[in-house]
Amino acid sequence: MIGRVAASVPLALVLVDVTVVAVLLPDIRLDLGSSSSGGQWVLNAYLVALAALFPLLARLGGDRRRELAAAGALAMAAGAIVCVAADTTAALVAGRALQGAGTAGALAAVAGPQLTGGLAGAALPALALALGPLAGGVFAEQNWWRVYFWAGIPLAVVAGAAALLAPRVAPARPSTPALLAAAYAAGLVAVTVLLVQAEPWGLGWTALGLAAGLLALSQLPGRLSTPAFLAATVAGCLAALLFLVPEYFQLVRNLSGLRSGILLLCLTVAAVTTWALSSWLPRRIPTAALGLVCAAIGLAVLIAIDVHTRYAVLIGALGLAGSGLGLVAGAARAELTPALAGAALGLAAAGASFQLAQSDERDSGATFAHALSTGVGWAAVLMLALLAAGALALWRPPRPASSAAPPAAES
Repeated sequence: MIGRVAASVPLALVLVDVTVVAVLLPDIRLDLGSSSSGGQWVLNAYLVALAALFPLLARLGGDRRRELAAAGALAMAAGAIVCVAADTTAALVAGRALQGAGTAGALAAVAGPQLTGGLAGAALPALALALGPLAGGVFAEQNWWRVYFWAGIPLAVVAGAAALLAPRVAPARPSTPALLAAAYAAGLVAVTVLLVQAEPWGLGWTALGLAAGLLALSQLPGRLSTPAFLAATVAGCLAALLFLVPEYFQLVRNLSGLRSGILLLCLTVAAVTTWALSSWLPRRIPTAALGLVCAAIGLAVLIAIDVHTRYAVLIGALGLAGSGLGLVAGAARAELTPALAGAALGLAAAGASFQLAQSDERDSGATFAHALSTGVGWAAVLMLALLAAGALALWRPPRPASSAAPPAAES
């Protein structure tokens, strides 16, 4: 029991970090004078470093678990120190990337390709996701974002110690050669940079089409199993919403960080609740399909968001989106690698839509609040497209058994 709980600590820290920093971002941007893309990099640098390095480091595992845990904890602590001392957005982003790399090491030391352990192993990450926005709101209320990063030092020690207490896992031995795995990591970083920098570099909406084309050429949906693709879809939508919703509440509706974090609980608590309940639903209920429909309805409401949208409508939309994503996650039960990649790419793509739509609206003379609301709406459109891709993967006919086995010899 203790070992399974310890193994879940690094993943819980990932979820705490993403949810807390998302609520702190408006304050961070104000203090450092960050642009919209700079603020997005504070989240994306952490996620892309984690997603790119985790599958590479998970190959080590086994006898090198202690070295991975120690190196990961040191990198996490060093990244936290860089973040605390940062006086520019670039320095903060560098610290965040270092934190993400360290977290990848700590997670790979305990998780291998997939984190298991039943309820004991899932309770802590679920609690972290559900209540992370509230913790972020408490820090944001006092403008304590540097205090949060100071807390990253003892949290790094906790992650390292938990990795040492966790049961030993066998190293991942995927069929993909190491060179292709490194190419995957490089490609993930390149696509993320292309998306996040689309607006600052003047690439426009073409960057989204180019990124989609690169992913299509890689045949990502065809190579991933349906549960893995659904996990990537859920993680991408959830990461995008965690970024966008606090931006809207704090910069458009002028809510405090605490109130923004409390309202964000409608998304995270709903997601965790339906994920936990999904295993109790009768098998005849198409859980994944029901979840995709619920999430799509919630996101469709967010498309029409503006500066005067009623809070009851916003709460209902976030609750529906969170409930749907939780149901899909419960049905998927996939590996960590596609989920981490989906979170990094989903945030990058939604953030690109958010930035580009804002820029177009400002060029047409719209106010800042109206432009930001429009950006959230266009990001919701992109997330709906991602859910549609998930639906296609869900109803994709299974490969015939004959394609997986060599044909029988003719007599």
